[in-house]
Amino acid sequence: MKKFCLTTQIAVFLLICLNGVQAQTETANPDQIKFIQALKGTWKSDISKDTVMVVEYQQYGNSMVEYVSRVINGKKDLQIIYLFSVPSKSKENKFKGFGLYASGNYATFLASAVSEKKFIGDWVLDFNPEAVTGRFEMVLETPTNLIFTYFNSKGAKTGEDKMYKVK
Repeated sequence: MKKFCLTTQIAVFLLICLNGVQAQTETANPDQIKFIQALKGTWKSDISKDTVMVVEYQQYGNSMVEYVSRVINGKKDLQIIYLFSVPSKSKENKFKGFGLYASGNYATFLASAVSEKKFIGDWVLDFNPEAVTGRFEMVLETPTNLIFTYFNSKGAKTGEDKMYKVK
């Protein structure tokens, strides 16, 4: 009888404790979606006196399309189009990205938001997470200031773009 009471008490305790536990939803990590939503719009980076980099982010559901152009002496030239997928349901829960260059070359990356203000990723060969060719980091300092930092495969900083939102 004591064994039955103890078993019943444990069962009741677990039912009470687990009553508020809910299953995870099928959607991606909300922080990741919030980060790409914050990017929506047009950003610029002044490269030189007559050259500006313009980056336009357009949300497509939970995904993003990015157009990177250079404006030299007022003439706009589209350089790269990036597509960011919604984070996969796989264990890494990362965005997959594909960049198509005007030259016909392409690049792939795996990335994720580590907060609502920071997005990090690896440039990889054909989505292979073991074949990292470089890294990048995007930090949203304020809603209108973005820093994009580039690193080589060993982690050494190779460049940085400071961008400001124009619309």
